[in-house]
Amino acid sequence: MVNIKLDSGPEEAVVPATNANRRIFPTDASIILVGSRGAGKRTLGFIAAKHLGRRLITEDHSFEQSTGCNRATYLQKYGLDTFNQQMAMVLAQMLELNPVNCIIECGTGTLSHAIQDILETYVETNPIIYIHRDKEDLYKLLKLPVTDAERLLVADQRHREFSNLEYFNLYDASGEGKVTEEFALRSAFTSSARLIEAKQDFKNFLDHILGHGLTRSFMENPFSIKAIPPEYRTYTFVLHLRLSTLINIDIDLVTIEASGEAVELIIDTWPSNVLDLIATQVALIRRKLDVPIIYNVEENPREEHRRSQEEKDTVDLQLMLHGLQLGVDYLSLDLERNQELVSQVLTMRGRTKIIGNYVIRGFGAPQWTDDIYVRRYLFAQKSGCHIVRIARFCATDRSDERRSWFIERINALPDPKPQIVAYEFSVFGVVSTVQGHNLSPVGHDSLEKSAREQLVGVSTTRGVLRAIFRKGLLQPLNFYVLGSNVYYSASPSMHRAAYEHYMMPHTFDAKRCASMEEVDRIRSEHGFGGASLTAPFKVAIMSRLDHLSAHAVAIGAVNTLLPLRGETSSILDHANARNKAGSANKFYGDNTDWSAIVTCLRRAISPRNSVQPSRTTGLVIGAGGMARAAIYALIKLGCRMIFICNRTKAKADEVAAHFNRYARDRGLLGRQNENGQVCRVIESPSEDWPEGYQQPTMIVSCIPASGTDDNPPVDFRMPSQWLQSPTGGVVIEVRNQIQLLCLNYFHLIHHLL
Repeated sequence: MVNIKLDSGPEEAVVPATNANRRIFPTDASIILVGSRGAGKRTLGFIAAKHLGRRLITEDHSFEQSTGCNRATYLQKYGLDTFNQQMAMVLAQMLELNPVNCIIECGTGTLSHAIQDILETYVETNPIIYIHRDKEDLYKLLKLPVTDAERLLVADQRHREFSNLEYFNLYDASGEGKVTEEFALRSAFTSSARLIEAKQDFKNFLDHILGHGLTRSFMENPFSIKAIPPEYRTYTFVLHLRLSTLINIDIDLVTIEASGEAVELIIDTWPSNVLDLIATQVALIRRKLDVPIIYNVEENPREEHRRSQEEKDTVDLQLMLHGLQLGVDYLSLDLERNQELVSQVLTMRGRTKIIGNYVIRGFGAPQWTDDIYVRRYLFAQKSGCHIVRIARFCATDRSDERRSWFIERINALPDPKPQIVAYEFSVFGVVSTVQGHNLSPVGHDSLEKSAREQLVGVSTTRGVLRAIFRKGLLQPLNFYVLGSNVYYSASPSMHRAAYEHYMMPHTFDAKRCASMEEVDRIRSEHGFGGASLTAPFKVAIMSRLDHLSAHAVAIGAVNTLLPLRGETSSILDHANARNKAGSANKFYGDNTDWSAIVTCLRRAISPRNSVQPSRTTGLVIGAGGMARAAIYALIKLGCRMIFICNRTKAKADEVAAHFNRYARDRGLLGRQNENGQVCRVIESPSEDWPEGYQQPTMIVSCIPASGTDDNPPVDFRMPSQWLQSPTGGVVIEVRNQIQLLCLNYFHLIHHLL
């Protein structure tokens, strides 16, 4: 190591003018999808149009409207040159007539110069998303000879030249199907209805690039992990994953989930197809781990060849801009690099948050009391960084006291200001596992330690959490599942296993409660951490809570109870007091039952029964808290004709009235909803299925397996006359809490407990 030169630095350089962010578009700007055939543009177009409430405009439909024949016929009749000219005219007209609130699918497979010129004029004003997928998947889908497929892929790469965003369409087995030219629209719609993971991936991507993601999460549940960025939460961890590791070992990313609140993807190698490899890994991390990505292009990775400064700047700038086009959540930017590179990255950041990064290497690095650290922080702030991360090398001169003094000095600066992350490291990695309150770098037990990794060392989430609890920074808490019959519950075993694995000294017990007073006594305990609620408290506790999630309000029932121990009324203050004991005077309620039911239905329902608001019919058995969640789940899936059958009709009428008001208030009613109703009550199982309505293709039984209030369980048998759907359907039995039994039926189901 050599001593770092401190007499000149970025604080003396000209600060780039970063106010002009060239990749922030008007929120109503039409989104343009480009890519080769077979990339999935149309299917993703349907998903985007439905999610954002926009019109889908397809180029082939516009071409046919303009010329009176399809593209294949026109090409055969007039030849390639005339065809390309006509395609350019159609595209220009399509973009001009639909500048806002549309999803525009471009069939730009020809990639003529005229078409490129047209699209380039929209780069500054509209999101142009380059859609591509794995070449092996493309080979199988298009059934092309290898030579033709390779030629197609080479041409496809040119889409990067005139797009400003990029999305890798990761394979989703649930969406397999053949899309034919003759029935392209119908096939794409059916495929989009089948997709589960790909649909959520693309919706999350759209929310991010439009700036909606945090807002949506916060409005639904302000205490959820996605509603509060990791830099604002205490004791958050960043799992370091290197591109060189991911492409050289066979690892299923699912096995390392829950190891951090974010992943830092470190680009430390440059194979010939590096852009495609990065796009693939970003897509895999999003799907498998579902956490924010910090994108870090390492300037001098270990075990790689030495590069000239010119090569570093040219290649690394391309890699950084590639990360921004992929729409990563954060980008780590070394502010001591070439200032032209820094300026370009800041100008093209879009919705990506920039982490201004400083690594102070070398023996004799200045102590935290030196003004150089404040100057670097202020430069990062002036440059437009959202977070400033400073890592200081230390040998024997470590001082937590001086580092804490520096952080307090930064925190005393007037708001708004970037978040500060500061820690010390040695040749063994970060020297203290608990010195940082957020974004602490960690590795994973299952990943082999690499000489390339300089900061993580031997730190893992498990080890750091154990140290945090041992030092008393966080306290052991008691969690419960509460209800009249809870000893069947698997929740205690699952939670205890998780606590043991992560070395967290919490407890989780099932407690039978006969009254709300018993629930009140438990939640007033000094060490109460939270509870999962079952019957009969899901509805009864609503009036005793201070704050409710949007889902809980819509459903009218709660299954999750959290204490609020923040010293102020700030949501962030309450969230950061979660793992701390003490008295709690206020409580928060949420409902997550509906989400599990939605997931089960999406996985089990067949494509032929994909939900259509004007036709699809659902049936819910029961009228308690779980039945309310089931009705909400059906509404979320788009079902607008729901029937309720319950032993006590008055209770069913009350639940139906609740959701009919909900549907009216939110404008969810369609022409098929007579008298403003999405929910109707069936009085008795002996009745025939209501005339004029299709047989149900989604049935959710919410009858407890055991009775409540010491009553015997209900003996309910599903009437055979309600199971006559010619296309079959799915039955979900919710046996208390979230134990779901899914059945696809194509014949009579005789019995449903």
